[in-house]
Amino acid sequence: MKIQAKIDRVLQSGKLKAIASVSLDGMFVVKGLKVMDGQKGLFVSMPQEVFTGNDGKKQYSNLFFPVTNSAKEELQTAVLEVYRQYMDPAYRPQTAQSRGDNFYPEHDRYIREQVQQSYYPEAAQRPSFFTM
Repeated sequence: MKIQAKIDRVLQSGKLKAIASVSLDGMFVVKGLKVMDGQKGLFVSMPQEVFTGNDGKKQYSNLFFPVTNSAKEELQTAVLEVYRQYMDPAYRPQTAQSRGDNFYPEHDRYIREQVQQSYYPEAAQRPSFFTM
């Protein structure tokens, strides 16, 4: 799956560092992902809705979430790499070889595409009924 991430807003205080969105295969966009600073470093929190449970306490429910650990890792890596590039334009993503693993061999290609291509699919790739 091709994941393209975009930083929508950067926040300067607290544990919440940024709000991001992702495009999945150029077909779906998910907004409201949060870049958080936790005890073990940066991580990505999924979009959530807040509701009051039967006991009167606030409860949270993820609106979007990866089903497998590998999908979670791929999504988190894509968002955090774009966040690091946004915060430090001189930052260069790690390659699989420099990490010393074989985790998603095509991942490095996806990171380069995120920098080189636009966030949303090109207008030429959209069906004609979307053109105005």
